[in-house]
Amino acid sequence: MENQDIVTKELEKYKGQGANILMPSIHIAGMSEFHSAVIETVTLSADPADGDVYPHDNDEEGPKKKYRPTKQALMKLSVCAGVIWSPSESRRIDNGADRNYLAYRAVGGIRKADGQPVFFSAEYDIDFEVTEEELRGMYDKKAAKMRDKNATQKAEYIEYCVKRDMLQKRKFKLRLCEAGAMNRVLRMLLGIKQAYTVAELSKPFVMARIVFRPDYNDKEVKRQLVDAHIKAMTGIYGPTAVAAMPEKTEPIDITPCPPEKEPETGADAEGTGKPETGPGEPGADSLLIDFQNLDQVEKAKALAALAKKKVYNLTDFLTRAKRTSLAEFTPEKLADLFKHLSSMPEDDVPF
Repeated sequence: MENQDIVTKELEKYKGQGANILMPSIHIAGMSEFHSAVIETVTLSADPADGDVYPHDNDEEGPKKKYRPTKQALMKLSVCAGVIWSPSESRRIDNGADRNYLAYRAVGGIRKADGQPVFFSAEYDIDFEVTEEELRGMYDKKAAKMRDKNATQKAEYIEYCVKRDMLQKRKFKLRLCEAGAMNRVLRMLLGIKQAYTVAELSKPFVMARIVFRPDYNDKEVKRQLVDAHIKAMTGIYGPTAVAAMPEKTEPIDITPCPPEKEPETGADAEGTGKPETGPGEPGADSLLIDFQNLDQVEKAKALAALAKKKVYNLTDFLTRAKRTSLAEFTPEKLADLFKHLSSMPEDDVPF
């Protein structure tokens, strides 16, 4: 017996038990050889506290009381049925300029027996001015039946109920609008009713979902799957992620090389014994000559800047020399101090 015949018999069995069949027909025909049908079921809670349903109207509790599925329930049913929601097309479609109006579009689809997806679009809007008038009319009728209340008490009751319901609807306006649009799409796709009684909610919701299931023992199918897998990796990580390894590779020489002989400290490549200086870098003698060509005040400024760069305590130096400023020293003494500071290593960390 083929897979579609088995699924059809299972669906007929569920239908005989009064289950909610989430498809227009229980007979499956025209299924491709690469697809098969699987049956999935889900049960919704009739208790509004569980979040699956909310009251359809304000009728009293009883066998005829009906409930509407919430967005949580609709998502359960859509997953059960394998509904594909378009993330780009399912969105709010009003401009948001009017706080009393909101519109939402939902676009969803399912896969047919031949494997092709079919999409439906539906819109749902809320006009809070109209909604408030409807609520006020509904509570006016309820207040008219209150024999033990006077006109003032009835008016207070109406205002309280209308304000309460409007606040709730405004608080969850986007959720209500989104759920309304999705509900319309699912009703078109799966035949979901607008509201259910408690007895109907006690029965499972059943859907035959079409899945891609080729013959994995076929060599051609295996080859196609491998190619698809490689293309998927290439699309994510680039062509180098699946590059083939070469059949033959040359051995890599990992013999350690002997260490190069370093020149002696303080000697250049020709052995002159003079420290090397980079291109454009002045030598120590030229810096000293430039310093000696400065006047006394400029020498004091240059030494102060150099001492700051070398983190040298000039105050302590002046105290030990029993001087108050660098200008009191002779040019020879200032030159000696310049050479001493120049020979010190730089230190960027202050005391």
